Amino acid sequence: MIKKVLIANRGEIAIRIAKSCKKLGIKTVGVFSKDDSASLHLTYCDESYLLGDNPLKGSYLNTEKLIEISKKFSVDAIHPGYGFLSENSGFVKELNKEKIIFIGPSHKAIELMGDKIESKKIAKKAGVNCIPGYEHAIKNVREGLNEAKKIGYPVMIKASAGGGGKGMRIARDKNEFEELLTAAKNEALNAFGDDRVFIEKYIEKPRHIEMQILADNHGNIIWLGERECSIQRRHQKIIEEAPSSFIDNITRVKMGEQAISLAREVNYSSAGTVEFVVDQKQNFYFLEMNTRLQVEHPVTELVTGIDLVEEMIHIADNKKLKIKQNDVKVQGWAFESRLCAESPKKNFLPSAGRLVNINYPVGDIRVDNGYQSGGEVSIYYDSLLAKIISKGKDRNDALSKMQIALSDVAVEGIETNIDFLMDIYKKDVFAKGNINTNFIAETYDNGYEGKIDNKKEQESIILLAISYHINYLYSINTDIKNISKNWVVSWQYDEYEININSIKNNFISIMLNNSLKELSYQIDHINKIIEVYINEKKIKGRVNNQESFLKIFFNGTETHIKIFRKNTYQLYSILPKENINNKLKNILSPMPGKVTKVLVKEKDKVQEGDSLLILDAMKMENIIKSDFNGTIKEISVKENQSVSADEMLITFA
Repeated sequence: MIKKVLIANRGEIAIRIAKSCKKLGIKTVGVFSKDDSASLHLTYCDESYLLGDNPLKGSYLNTEKLIEISKKFSVDAIHPGYGFLSENSGFVKELNKEKIIFIGPSHKAIELMGDKIESKKIAKKAGVNCIPGYEHAIKNVREGLNEAKKIGYPVMIKASAGGGGKGMRIARDKNEFEELLTAAKNEALNAFGDDRVFIEKYIEKPRHIEMQILADNHGNIIWLGERECSIQRRHQKIIEEAPSSFIDNITRVKMGEQAISLAREVNYSSAGTVEFVVDQKQNFYFLEMNTRLQVEHPVTELVTGIDLVEEMIHIADNKKLKIKQNDVKVQGWAFESRLCAESPKKNFLPSAGRLVNINYPVGDIRVDNGYQSGGEVSIYYDSLLAKIISKGKDRNDALSKMQIALSDVAVEGIETNIDFLMDIYKKDVFAKGNINTNFIAETYDNGYEGKIDNKKEQESIILLAISYHINYLYSINTDIKNISKNWVVSWQYDEYEININSIKNNFISIMLNNSLKELSYQIDHINKIIEVYINEKKIKGRVNNQESFLKIFFNGTETHIKIFRKNTYQLYSILPKENINNKLKNILSPMPGKVTKVLVKEKDKVQEGDSLLILDAMKMENIIKSDFNGTIKEISVKENQSVSADEMLITFA
């Protein structure tokens, strides 16, 4: 019987596992690298031990140390979470030798399903629908080009080992194939130690829908319904939901039955996920099988009421599944939003550093978080900060609850995707469920800019800004007679004249462009969240007070607003504006990371959009491109050099 579990992971998933163990009365052992000595997950474990100084190979990937700790402190089982060693069959073999239980499938199942080339062959044998493609590792560019031509562009280049969107590229024609093949192989080698890639037909406008299964060691296998995972950037999911609004029950049952057939073919046990790509006619094709717990497992838990971590532990303890297929009932709807340390405005480049403050929603919402205020977000680990999960009686209800929850999130110290998530949820096309894996590329064809869609939103932002400004003035001068009555709000969209009629505590009356507005407001100064109440409606946003302007975040938009006294604005408007062309043309590092390759040399002439160098950060290979045309004057970094955020990389003449 499992009485003590070592959690071979960090962050939110380690906390998630610790919670289920505690519910079962199982003691937990947390582990950490030197960088993670103050990590939040350690506070949820009964014991914790240092793995080593190295952030990856010498710590979370150090199988010898993990086994040493397990034996020394009488650990019965290890739960790997996801990532790291969760799909490492060699690690499972080592545990088997030491008679330590691995909470997951057998090493054989991991091997068979972990190799995407082999897994596709097995899927065909099991009667699972498969995408047309070349089922062998590409030996060289020439072979790749020949096979791509046979399959027909566009093709997907995919790493044979691993997952998580790493080592994946879409080649739309032969001209870009070589560069993308090289990039995919390099990224696969860095992420998995295996640079083998294969190619298959890329399905246009596909949906990414996956089927959750549970299988015990006694031949019992059930499917728990599907998850829609089509909202992705860089081939990585950021929003998931259960069930899918697209597929009908006939397709759902077929997918579930094929997922079970595949699991039975490899004698699978534990929780697992069979992923499918689905075309516009509900034809579905096998993508891969993840032989572990998925990041997005909470949406399945909320709609089925089944604790997947708890079931994994019972299965590892050789218990039979108590749940039969007929017992599985999907009730309601759930969404998951991944709060990530990244900058959507900079093509989702990772962000790292100290979390000065982070505020999560409370109430009728689930938050699986891995960080708290004061925590350090490292360049060495995944960018996921927390998962915010809502449940409603139907899709609209769950969506509405998610929008309310996201408006409560506030993060200071690093950049996150919170406003981008909010912007996605407010799109009509998303609300209607008309989505596919190209949703972000198609909806934000010029990238995410956080722009305002309509006049109503503009007015809401003005009310947030002027309420914050009046509160500030009132806090330093409570004599209303000394506060100017006439103001001008200036920003990129328009100019608004504001005339203050009255101020009484948090109640104000103003004229906004000759329209009377009577409102009240509340400000959470710690999290910089402001709520304005007008005509029985609530407007909620975040305000950061900069030196010369207010930065307003509202419903997925970000704006910079300047507020002037009316007479001051008349002078400001005639000041000469800075000529942006006079600025030095430099390329700065957008994040901390390691330069893995410099693609240009001094005196090279480059065009806007040309690749300059490759920066490795947060387990992703990021290609830094030129922002303008010009000649390279100086390259300030070398390959294998670590750089900090905003460090000079390249100077242009």
